[in-house]
Amino acid sequence: MRRPLAAFVVAVQIAMSGAPALAAPTSASAAAAQKAFDAGQDLYDKGQHEEAIARFREAYAITKSPNARMMVARSLLALGKIVEAYEELAATRVEAAVLAQEQPKYERARDSAAADLAALEPKVAKVIVALAQPEGARVTLNGTALPAERLGVAIVVLPGKVVVVVEPAQGARMQREETVVGGQTKTIFVAPGAEAPKNEPITPAPAESTTGGGVRIAGYVVAGLGVVGLGVFGVTTAMAQNKYDGLIADCGGQRCREPRYADVIDEGKRLDTIALGSLVGGAVGVAAGALMIALGGPKGAKKTDARVVVGPAGAFVEVGGAF
Repeated sequence: MRRPLAAFVVAVQIAMSGAPALAAPTSASAAAAQKAFDAGQDLYDKGQHEEAIARFREAYAITKSPNARMMVARSLLALGKIVEAYEELAATRVEAAVLAQEQPKYERARDSAAADLAALEPKVAKVIVALAQPEGARVTLNGTALPAERLGVAIVVLPGKVVVVVEPAQGARMQREETVVGGQTKTIFVAPGAEAPKNEPITPAPAESTTGGGVRIAGYVVAGLGVVGLGVFGVTTAMAQNKYDGLIADCGGQRCREPRYADVIDEGKRLDTIALGSLVGGAVGVAAGALMIALGGPKGAKKTDARVVVGPAGAFVEVGGAF
């Protein structure tokens, strides 16, 4: 018996099972799908993976079968296109999981896709691009444009250097470069216009300052990092709330139990974790920086007052006194 026949029977049965998302094919279209799948399998076996992908996609267009999509993913993997293969496998897992709720025969496709994804996890990384001012901004990741709906969502990339470029509606162009490793998920936070000018001269410390001034300078740095952390907290909290509101709306005010929402729920939990860490780290950084600014000045300098001010616009360190 030919191997494609057993695999493709599932593809034809999807459409004929009465699943809500699928239309029952005619006998002619079912035959065309079978022929496309068989041709794709033959090409795959011969190592002609590019040609096989076209035929598997043809079969998938007719039946919406997770099995046909699985073969698209495996063909991409054979071509070394790991990111594209991962995305197809993720979609296959979701589609098969939905179908398996009423048709247990699709549990095998669901589990196979999950196993393949687990094997690929160490070979890919994920980045979440978050903007402080997303309105009207044009964003690219490694040279590829990111639409607004992909901001704040985990995007699969190859390990190594990733480059995020942001062109805000107003203000200067921003670029961030980060390095990610396999299995890692990293959030890249970009705040257009928040960076200090690149070419401003550094004012030398007064000659009369002797010892202790370095602690105060470090205090400014620590406090600044704390303020950035609080900013990240605000952004990620808003993003998590938006995802939660979307889930509530999609699920009619009830708890979402469908597997197709699993990635959204995981993403919301990840954003909550980032928000909590940013809040704690930011608050500690601002408080520690204020203390270092107040107590770390040069010997003989006049007393300086430093306090943390939190308002609607965020948090900052207010410093008073003579230097």
